[in-house]
Amino acid sequence: MMITIQVLQVPSVIPEPYWGIFLSSVSEERRAQASRFMHQADAYRSVLGEVLTRVKLSKLTGLGHREITFTRNKYGKPALTHDADAQFNVSHSGDWIALIAGGKDELGVDVEKIAPIDLQIAERFFSPQENTYLAAQPADQQRHTFYRLWTLKESYIKAVGMGLSMPLSSFAILPHVQQHGEPDWRCNQDGQIVRHRFYSHPLDEQHMFAACATEGDLPSQPEIVTLESLYAVLV
Repeated sequence: MMITIQVLQVPSVIPEPYWGIFLSSVSEERRAQASRFMHQADAYRSVLGEVLTRVKLSKLTGLGHREITFTRNKYGKPALTHDADAQFNVSHSGDWIALIAGGKDELGVDVEKIAPIDLQIAERFFSPQENTYLAAQPADQQRHTFYRLWTLKESYIKAVGMGLSMPLSSFAILPHVQQHGEPDWRCNQDGQIVRHRFYSHPLDEQHMFAACATEGDLPSQPEIVTLESLYAVLV
């Protein structure tokens, strides 16, 4: 089964008819969580992340989107209750939600809003090799590079399914330049190159995105999903 990546840009305001349908399509737990958020943007991201996941998994499994239920492993990684082999992972930050799904092996995805940050945090969370690579970048590119490394690393630990029980500094993800100049990101853990494959690209000037797959080819670019297309499937 082919691996797909979908991204959805979250609007600042969702029309009430749309929002009502989206809320009715997620779990009771998700609706309760959404009602507790202080900021509406957080509720939008949480609910739309589940809606996007349900719609995609419904297409992959043949289940109705309301029939789908989720479970989590001991590290918090979600899985489909009805089919533990169905692979997917979702992330959201800022204005974007990203979903990776398909295949039969581990998948991970991460989106981060690029915000001002003290780059010294890299010394705590990055490997020595990654810190050397980061320090070698031009000053005006270092924040961009920090978020690229961070999302790549997050996508990997989410694919492995161990969460932050795996220290971020325990492995290194660094670029190997390919023939056409596009970097081939590779992960080194315990002195070995792991087999996972990576995709990394900004979604816009303020958001960085990365995906990870154990096996199979990742798409060359994500599919953009619109709010209208999600609504049309649900009504």
